[in-house]
Amino acid sequence: MNVIVNVQPQSAEIAAAVHVDKDEADFGAGDQGLMFGYATDEWDTESLHPYSHWLSNKLCEELAAQRHSGEIPWLRPDTKS
Repeated sequence: MNVIVNVQPQSAEIAAAVHVDKDEADFGAGDQGLMFGYATDEWDTESLHPYSHWLSNKLCEELAAQRHSGEIPWLRPDTKS
């Protein structure tokens, strides 16, 4: 296995747009990025995405609906599954 860790500081421009001098309720997602990859023989036949990715998207869609409805008000737009 080869694990690559490449962490760099957030740029000042992104920090200013995302969280500097902002109320906590107005914080945004910033410059987040998630990557993963693996071999699988399970996929969604419509989108051709791995089944785990399809399920993750469905979870995020439901979390967004509950955030918008106020059922889970502390969720933010950058919620992960």
